[in-house]
Amino acid sequence: MFNCSNELCIEWSWVCDGYKDCSDGSDETKDMCDRYEDGTNMTMDCGRIRIKNQVISKKDNEESKVKAPWHVEIFRLYEGLHFYVCGGTIIAPNLVISVAHFFLKSSMISTNTSMNYDLYTICVGFCDRRLPKIINNDFTQTMNVEMIYLGEGYDGSYNQDIAVIVLANKVPFINGLAAPVCIDWNKKYNLVNGDQGKVFFSKSPLEDDYGLIFLEKNSSYINYKTCRRMHLSNDSSFPVFLKYMNFDKFCATVDLDESKFHKTVRRIYGTGIMFLHSSSYFLTGVDILSDDLTNSTMIVGYTDIKYHVDWIRGILNKHLTVKSCVLPTVEGVVYSYVDSNETLPHGTLIDHNLHVIENCEVGYHRAYPSPLRYCREKGKWLSNSEKLCFKMCPPLESDSLDIKCSYNGKYSNCSNLSIPDTIATLSCKPTFSAPNCQEDTPLELHCQSNGIWNKPLYTCKPDCGRVYNIKSMVLINNGEKAIVGTAPWNVGLYRFNKKKFDYDLKCGGSIISPNLVVSAAHCFEAILSSENIISINDGGYKIAVGKYDRNITIIDNEFTKIINVVTVYVKEGYHGYRWFFTDDIAIVVLQNRVYFNNGVAPVCIDWNGKYNEANGDQGKIFGWGATENASSSPNLLEASLPYIDYSSCRKSYKNGFENYVTVDKFCAGSELGNKIFKHSILLNHYIVLSYYFLRVL
Repeated sequence: MFNCSNELCIEWSWVCDGYKDCSDGSDETKDMCDRYEDGTNMTMDCGRIRIKNQVISKKDNEESKVKAPWHVEIFRLYEGLHFYVCGGTIIAPNLVISVAHFFLKSSMISTNTSMNYDLYTICVGFCDRRLPKIINNDFTQTMNVEMIYLGEGYDGSYNQDIAVIVLANKVPFINGLAAPVCIDWNKKYNLVNGDQGKVFFSKSPLEDDYGLIFLEKNSSYINYKTCRRMHLSNDSSFPVFLKYMNFDKFCATVDLDESKFHKTVRRIYGTGIMFLHSSSYFLTGVDILSDDLTNSTMIVGYTDIKYHVDWIRGILNKHLTVKSCVLPTVEGVVYSYVDSNETLPHGTLIDHNLHVIENCEVGYHRAYPSPLRYCREKGKWLSNSEKLCFKMCPPLESDSLDIKCSYNGKYSNCSNLSIPDTIATLSCKPTFSAPNCQEDTPLELHCQSNGIWNKPLYTCKPDCGRVYNIKSMVLINNGEKAIVGTAPWNVGLYRFNKKKFDYDLKCGGSIISPNLVVSAAHCFEAILSSENIISINDGGYKIAVGKYDRNITIIDNEFTKIINVVTVYVKEGYHGYRWFFTDDIAIVVLQNRVYFNNGVAPVCIDWNGKYNEANGDQGKIFGWGATENASSSPNLLEASLPYIDYSSCRKSYKNGFENYVTVDKFCAGSELGNKIFKHSILLNHYIVLSYYFLRVL
């Protein structure tokens, strides 16, 4: 759709058709219509590259890309075979611009300006010059030539060396593989020396090959007078070059980077040089001859289009009759005929008086229920809708956010694609807090018409060291009931028993991040080596989160998950029993991340050493150890124990126990006496005070 200055929308095919379809006339201004011949709408958007870097062939790790959809290759037919002649440029569905000197017959009279040619064909897309016959396919289309016009006054000596080729059929402007270049019909744009244009070369890795790779190069404009002065001062073969540089020519230099390119890079005679104006490429000249300035710089001579505009206009008016409508290239829109499931590509020519159904691609929202297009005379579309398809916003999913979506006040599923104008309300999940830069108040996101949410999702921080009361469940707490959520950071560490072909509970641990658990180094005694980093890839160790029954096969609740251990980092300096379990700590890396919720959450770490415990401070200890009766518990144990510092512990407990209280340890006591303390120290593997992790036992 074309946007009028007053924000109204009309069909592109109505632009520059001689009628002010915009109420403010912005569709018929001089600047707008400069790219259209005589104000006649050609129902096409010229000079635009619709497909970006689409690979259509590959050879020797180099790619050929559709960078100039207006470029064509011209072949001569002989005994059913195709022989390459030169290149050309599309300016209309049935017109191509090229050079004249490839089409001059020796028997031609100089005053002839046109002739019938039924032995030529043009190829659009990827055209392999080495093949004896060009076959049409998704990337290749051939068109027969109906007539060729040679430049007025052309006499075979490069003077007015230009040709207009009339095709027997129209080029299908489908999916951006073919499109016309613009012509500066009103001679609005003037170039100055040094302006950068775009040219294309063919390249082959073989010196004796015609070249298959399409290379894009920048080229610097040089006007006619400067080009002649530059060559007169050079002693090379430029006098021959100058012989052909008359009034309707200009030059341009091309840097080929390195001299070896001369062996593999070839100019495409008859192809054009394009300059960018108002976001569209305009054909400015046609390649006729070249010479070398240096080993790496080539200079090319061009026939200047501006001297032949009126002549080209006359041919265009004679041969271009717009009876068909062109299906516009609109993002997200697919077309089909009425009562047909076959998709019509963008750029397809539709005969007048036919209806076309519009629909939307997957991922786009259709704004109208039954959109139709009707092709009227003079190639104008009549449509019952404006913009039809709006790109939808991607699903919103987050481990830390609760997201609620609504569209027009009604519920919408945020996990699906969202229609533009959908509103998403974000808030942190119950076990998370907003980051420092984000307020706790819910944030709203809006799905925009371009399919992008107006703001990115943020990530909430998991709340650490929190106790969540979820539901009653028998846990051991000196014989009293406890509840799930008492220790959401607690995990069970299991080791595979090859004899029983089952997993045994080996240790406990504490979650400190989504994929990290702290436990004791001696829990991995069986696989310890001289290395401090242990890789586990056989499933020999597993972590269970949200676990209350020690049996790994029992799924306690909705929060229970079993996750493989992949890496264990053992503290340097740990040497086990020999060094009295000094530095007995390990960091366990999980294969998959833990999703935090009411039943699974991390414990806090006092990273900055802010808190200091005093003797008698109460902490929590959890594990599947022994009770005061020395019997193993099948359920998770919870007990409150007082803190005892290093010095006090060593003084209070002897008989060799004090040797294991090394400088990196502290103790915890029990009102029940030494017996329960003993079992706790042996069978439970961490102490938590004020829900901050302190030590692994």
